[in-house]
Amino acid sequence: MRLQSLSAFGAVTLIATVSQPALADEAADSSIRVSATVPALCSLSGSSVQVTVDDQVATSTFFESCNTNRGFQVMALHRPLTNGEAASVTYDGARVPLEAEGFSQVQFRQGARHGPVDVRIATERLSAPLAVSFAMTPV
Repeated sequence: MRLQSLSAFGAVTLIATVSQPALADEAADSSIRVSATVPALCSLSGSSVQVTVDDQVATSTFFESCNTNRGFQVMALHRPLTNGEAASVTYDGARVPLEAEGFSQVQFRQGARHGPVDVRIATERLSAPLAVSFAMTPV
């Protein structure tokens, strides 16, 4: 019985010695390179504004978040404007007229952003309510 105990102890000692990693020389130079790819993520919350025929103006605050340094486009989508109707968007202080076709580039934003943005829609001579939805896409 005592011989078996010694054999088991010897085997454990041998395994522990063989599996021990080699120690690095303190004078040796080494480096490691780590890289990661982070996907571009952009979102715009509170992304729709409705203007009634009577009001002609609507305001809102959106929260934009985009992590790309290359920037992103902000687009406005709405029903086509009829002859005589006009509308404009003021997005974070920059005013842009809306295109009659229903798809307008509102702003190019340079660099990553994260925070609130004031939005104002002003209209003239609407024949029907106008809902404007906004979208953003990274460049």
